[in-house]
Amino acid sequence: MINIPKGTKDMLPNESFKWRHVYRIIDNLTKKYNIKEIATPTFESTELFVRGAGEGSDIVNKEMYTFLDKGERSITLKPEGTAGVVRSFIENGLFNNPLPLKVYYKTPCFRYEKPQAWRLREHHQFGVEMFGSDNVESEVEIFMFLNDFFRSFDITPTFSINYLGCSECSQRYKNLLRDFVKPNLKNFCSDCNNRYNKNVLRMLDCKVDSCKELLQCAPRLADNLCESCSAKFNKIKKSLDNLNIAYIVDTNLVRGLDYYTGTVFEILNITQDQGQVALGGGGRYNNLVEELGGKPTPVIGFGIGLERLMMYLDSVGYKYGEDDTPDIYIASAIEDSTVISKLASNIRQNGYSVEYDLMGRGLKAQFKYADKLNVKFVIVIGEDEVNNKTLTIKNMQQGIQDSIKQEELINYLEERL
Repeated sequence: MINIPKGTKDMLPNESFKWRHVYRIIDNLTKKYNIKEIATPTFESTELFVRGAGEGSDIVNKEMYTFLDKGERSITLKPEGTAGVVRSFIENGLFNNPLPLKVYYKTPCFRYEKPQAWRLREHHQFGVEMFGSDNVESEVEIFMFLNDFFRSFDITPTFSINYLGCSECSQRYKNLLRDFVKPNLKNFCSDCNNRYNKNVLRMLDCKVDSCKELLQCAPRLADNLCESCSAKFNKIKKSLDNLNIAYIVDTNLVRGLDYYTGTVFEILNITQDQGQVALGGGGRYNNLVEELGGKPTPVIGFGIGLERLMMYLDSVGYKYGEDDTPDIYIASAIEDSTVISKLASNIRQNGYSVEYDLMGRGLKAQFKYADKLNVKFVIVIGEDEVNNKTLTIKNMQQGIQDSIKQEELINYLEERL
């Protein structure tokens, strides 16, 4: 037997209704916020992610699925959604559209990392990107959307937020952090030693306990923002306060990709088994469009791993609603199957879901199967019904049985479904 690749997961038929539930919430809420859908290829030129995510990021250093195609071009399965959307924004001239341009995507992503709870090598990501606005209002719009999104799942989110500053105060802080770290650099892990030269801010994100201890007395980014950045961060926090959106300030939060500037955030929640779980994250990346060859354009956005979200929802007993079941089952003992298929087609064209026997079961077995499907109504057709142009309908929940004329069927269903 050939098994599924490590770090991947099947979506099984009995779980597909959960995905449809999540996608309905995404599609309904993005419509309310006037966010249009965009889709980009599953694979892109490797250079896109190296330039976009940054050579100092773990994605580029450790986690990309990269290969040479038959034309000896370096191709990478997308590890995240943002870079491809920015590439499309530039290549397709979307900057000529009225701004801000708000787009969302639902896409598979691939990362070669150790499979573990809440992490898969292939997962699906939902994300939003907003191009064109550098105003605080665009940050607030993203936080409002995410607050509404998670509340749709009965989750009251808490945002962990930080502010990385403009290029000037960010560079000034990087120099301070390097000066602080340098005397003890040899005591940091190998990843931190690499980050020291490539993107020293990423050292703040290290998960190694000994590195965390060494950084406890490090200068804080929030204490070294310029006046303008400090004012903007305060304005964001005040807006969140006014909207009753819960947040905490984490001065060590930098996110895992090198392209972030200004605002960064994660969406946190607590589970009994897993402790604190990040259900998504994002921030501002005002330099990314220019770094990928476009004109300077401010961008803010986020990404949410959908498998991670659904694992969390399952862990807290979230009710997705009932699995989709057919409205009607047609049970028949007649030989002319054309009569059944025509009836099924007519009912489907009027908006109802229908099943009928495809396995050659007897009438009694068909009723047992209909019961397992949990259908609402069973239509019974025998020779008498065919000859008299009638239908026998049984309400499976109430146990009530009616006999009606065939032409009355749709009106009968409209009154009861």
